[in-house]
Amino acid sequence: MDEYLADGRALAAVAVGNNGEGDSDLGEAQIQVPSDCVNALGVGAADSVREGWQRASYSAFGPGRSPGRVKPDLLHFGGEDREPFMVYATDRSPQIASTCGTSFAAPAALRLASGIRAHFGSRLNPLALKALLIHGADGAMNDRSEVGWGRLRGDLESLVTCPENTVRVIYQGELEPSQYLRALIPMPDEQLDGMVEISATFCYATAVDPQDPGSYTRSGLEVTFRPDARRFAKDESTDPQSKSFFKRTNYDSEQTLRRDAQKWDTVLNAKQRFRGNTLYRPMFDIHYNARMGGGITNSANKIRYALVVAVRSTKTDIYDAVIRAYAGRLEVLQPVVEISVRT
Repeated sequence: MDEYLADGRALAAVAVGNNGEGDSDLGEAQIQVPSDCVNALGVGAADSVREGWQRASYSAFGPGRSPGRVKPDLLHFGGEDREPFMVYATDRSPQIASTCGTSFAAPAALRLASGIRAHFGSRLNPLALKALLIHGADGAMNDRSEVGWGRLRGDLESLVTCPENTVRVIYQGELEPSQYLRALIPMPDEQLDGMVEISATFCYATAVDPQDPGSYTRSGLEVTFRPDARRFAKDESTDPQSKSFFKRTNYDSEQTLRRDAQKWDTVLNAKQRFRGNTLYRPMFDIHYNARMGGGITNSANKIRYALVVAVRSTKTDIYDAVIRAYAGRLEVLQPVVEISVRT
């Protein structure tokens, strides 16, 4: 499945399995193949659509293999005995039946992605849909090995509109091997007061080496966050000073990068808060590393990627301020179809 999805032209949601009550010491509760695909969206089940949700007891959990440790990618409501998933009965009609399972959560998650696609049309590629789902998930305080990046909110509106006091930007396209791409983080011209929250989600698709599990993905992204375009580490520096965003420190070893920052994972997702006066034209510098058989290669293909980055502050008109500041450089996504039915 990873090979089929490697070109980034399709999005697949795969149920992680209903074996979550198995013996975890024996690996019987581990996510099931093929939900551990690095190019697919592994979906587990949440036990409720309300606050206080948890992983459904039957839903298999991670972590996944490396690369791809964060599995499941997401949870969506799949039902449990006290709050079942309602479906049309197959043996009698037109009655409603109650059930539960990750096999209901996965298509329900894909339905949200389809709703985004219907709303905006073909302007967004499948990786952008995946990034929006992950970026909009409610991570709560749960263990990542149980819930991945969090539980999907059930309403489409929260995924296709900017929340209050927030501006959200989507980048998408292709990267060449060894290419550097600079992605500007949307900020108003005037300095923001107080604390500012920046959240970012990268998704990309990659070819894989099934015969080399330790170096399974052929592509990796090194993402460098530069919060202030005016500050340089040294006088002779050509790039602004960097600061940790997706990794713990700026001096992580290769082993640490693989374990903590998911350098070779196909999803990077993080959120941090900064003082407004420490941000000036912030940016991400993105470097595409290619490998084959665990070694550097010069014959790699382009990869498709998507980046969702959001800035939230106390400034109530931050959306309009960013639109003014980036006039001619950012384009407002206009709905192709108005969706009145809440999903």
